[in-house]
Amino acid sequence: MIRIILNIVFLLFVYRASTQQQWIEGKVFEDLNHNGVFDSNESGIKGVVVSNQHDVVLTDTDGNYKIEINDPGMVFVVKPSGYRFQGGENNFPQFYYNHNTAGAPEYLKYPGVQPTGALPKNVDFAMVKSDESKTYKALIIGDPQVADDERLSNYRDGSIGDMLRHNADFYIVLGDIADDYLDIYPRENEIMGALNIPGYHVPGNHDVNYLSQGQEHQMETFKKYFGPEYYSFNYAKTHFVVLNNINYFGWNKEENKKGSYFGGLDEKQLTWLKNDLEQVPEDYLVVINSHIPFEEKYTDKEDIQKLFGLLNGRQKLLSLAGHLHAIKAQWYNKDTYWESDAPFEELIAGAACGSWWTAPLDEEGVPLATCMDGSPKGYFILELTGNNYQYKFIPANRPDDYQMRISFPMGDVTREDIDTNKLVVNWFTGKSSHEVEATIDGGKPIILENVNATDPFIERTIDLRFNKDNWTPGIAKSNHIWEARLPIGLSPGIHRIDVKAYGDNSKVVKAYQVFEIVE
Repeated sequence: MIRIILNIVFLLFVYRASTQQQWIEGKVFEDLNHNGVFDSNESGIKGVVVSNQHDVVLTDTDGNYKIEINDPGMVFVVKPSGYRFQGGENNFPQFYYNHNTAGAPEYLKYPGVQPTGALPKNVDFAMVKSDESKTYKALIIGDPQVADDERLSNYRDGSIGDMLRHNADFYIVLGDIADDYLDIYPRENEIMGALNIPGYHVPGNHDVNYLSQGQEHQMETFKKYFGPEYYSFNYAKTHFVVLNNINYFGWNKEENKKGSYFGGLDEKQLTWLKNDLEQVPEDYLVVINSHIPFEEKYTDKEDIQKLFGLLNGRQKLLSLAGHLHAIKAQWYNKDTYWESDAPFEELIAGAACGSWWTAPLDEEGVPLATCMDGSPKGYFILELTGNNYQYKFIPANRPDDYQMRISFPMGDVTREDIDTNKLVVNWFTGKSSHEVEATIDGGKPIILENVNATDPFIERTIDLRFNKDNWTPGIAKSNHIWEARLPIGLSPGIHRIDVKAYGDNSKVVKAYQVFEIVE
């Protein structure tokens, strides 16, 4: 009987010890000599936000913080304006501590989360001062989605080299870094390191440990290589929020295959975001970065409303997403559950892999991979000055001014073609509210109408578009197609089309084409 009582007492002691709060503390400091160690002549930085992905605390006058460590053991610092983190391997900013790094599960072997051991007594974060008063540039990259080394080489040769010329200050990858095969991360990170700028990563549905049983451990491999799956950071007067909006429902045991998913945000993440935004000045631009767009077709309606509720009252907002392998720019409104009168733009940033690395190939052997909406594969440059932004689409390895395609007429066309088809323009980043006009042979301007339609160029060429798995993508409708009736009585022979489009902030985009009417 005494032995049983002692065993019960021992088990209660173990239980209480295992459920006690664990704390981590340390210092955020200015690293004058860039050695990553707090030295006696260096000072802490006051008022820096530190988070455990639920709570947030501020460093004191000496730069010290103390915060509870939660399962799964991630702590990060919100980069303050005017500072930068020391660059680690492949220039990834060292803004987080992951207690589970050593035991994060491998892609095909899913043992669960294994902590590294006892918590360290202190975790310090070194920062260096940075001038952010200038206009700065971010590379915004949607869906590299590389499934193997060959496609990773396509990414290297078809996109990364092209990005170098922009001298950007940092980059953001909007998810689907991999294509289910997560072993690609180390080499991909090495290639991204060639950009020689800080990199921030958003988790996508193809970055999930799909052998996991659900959401709890779905991003363990992602976290091993990229850090927290949701977090934030500041540049000048802009606050960037990275969200994990992948709701993975777990491995499908019945059919022994990868499970399904849908867009959404869990309560823990929403609580963190509420706490995070409370520390952000009201006049800051807030940029939401997610993989799946916050549209009802792709994301749970209630979660969209909860997110927008947290953002309501903000006057400067932008949402960036990927996932669709198409470009889309629009303003949220009451129909999309944005109840505020403040302008809130959504930009879906296309895909670096285009339509999943599909043919035809260019002369270097890299897939052209035009997206399903007819936009080229590419990326965006986001320019920010204080709390103001503008962006530009960069078609990979094409002239920067290639911003729209005159999809019809092109090449040789018959009289029947002219009589039965419309003039069609695909302005890759155009919004439905924008105006597009054209002239034929310098004649009277023709006003084009915006329609939600497919690009006839893709329709004509879809049979050419397959990847090495002999898989062909679909054709997607888009909101950036404009069309109009062609003039009656065009004569056989050569004709010229001039198109002029009027965007936000008086931006004018032009395109030209020659076509020939044949008998």
